[in-house]
Amino acid sequence: MRINSDQIAQSSGSKIAPFYWIAGDETLLVQETLTLLRTRVREQGFSEWELLFVDRSFDWQSLLQSGNSMSLFSDKKIIELRLSSAKLDDAGKAALKQYLQSPNPDNVLILVSPRVEPAALNTQWFKALESSGVFVTVWPIYADKLPAWIRNRMASAGMSADPDAIAVLAERVEGNLLAADQEIQKLAVLTGASRDKKIHIDRKHIMSLVADSSRYSNFNLIDAALSGDARRSIKIVNGLRAEGTEILQLLGAVSAELRRLVAVSHHVARGQSLGQAMKSEGVRRNHEKELSQAVQRTSLKELETMLGDARRIDLAVKGLSPADPWSELTQLVLRLSGHHILPQSVLS
Repeated sequence: MRINSDQIAQSSGSKIAPFYWIAGDETLLVQETLTLLRTRVREQGFSEWELLFVDRSFDWQSLLQSGNSMSLFSDKKIIELRLSSAKLDDAGKAALKQYLQSPNPDNVLILVSPRVEPAALNTQWFKALESSGVFVTVWPIYADKLPAWIRNRMASAGMSADPDAIAVLAERVEGNLLAADQEIQKLAVLTGASRDKKIHIDRKHIMSLVADSSRYSNFNLIDAALSGDARRSIKIVNGLRAEGTEILQLLGAVSAELRRLVAVSHHVARGQSLGQAMKSEGVRRNHEKELSQAVQRTSLKELETMLGDARRIDLAVKGLSPADPWSELTQLVLRLSGHHILPQSVLS
């Protein structure tokens, strides 16, 4: 069975599965989902806890031994595996398959990993694994959902805030939910807010008390550009550059997205609906809105030109062209976001 992380709370009181896999890249949300699941499982009498860290030297036989061993205190046991990668080797796949063929009813196995790639979710091995338990997807909080998430988080801490105050906080912590949570906790301490003492926060409070802790990824950049947000796109490029991100890494992400856009546009030009075209190219569901905006905004010829520009930037990075690669990449991102010159609003 496959569920989202928010469904863990809704399933309180239901039967405990022998196996759970929690997967996601947002540390705070993964940890909170895991804590909620542990609480649920412990309420069902699984009070002993064994933690195993899986790395390249991990012996998967230790999982089978742990699953078959009797508890020291005759209690039901949680076996928790922390995976550094969602890609399992053959030994790991075989061990999990063997474990789940006859799981010990006195144990619950919980895997925690980074995001599982969409292609892996469709493999025969994963589907067999999924049928034996529950796969919990922990989705990140995207930029358009972040203000609402912050508002709810602040309310839980006894605070309300003006919309512009929340917008400032969202901009300063975007891509870094751990920082967002810490800043909200700090605001509660500094203002004296609590569940019994409600405090209203304005923009002035946020500006003076909250540090700029924004952190970005290639995914943030692509989504911002596709949705036509030039200001945010340039902020992300500059932020990633300041963090030391290699330009070829960013260029690779932009080029891959341009190739996908070109392919989708070709399908549409041949008569497919936009929805069918995106499905044909394996566009993930939570990415469809942004990609469709870009396809509708940009002609196939413009996309092919941008893809050619990306190839020329690659030559500049490798010293085969005198152009400034960062400047050229910035202009390419702007064109992808629907702007052909640097808008004044971006500079201000």
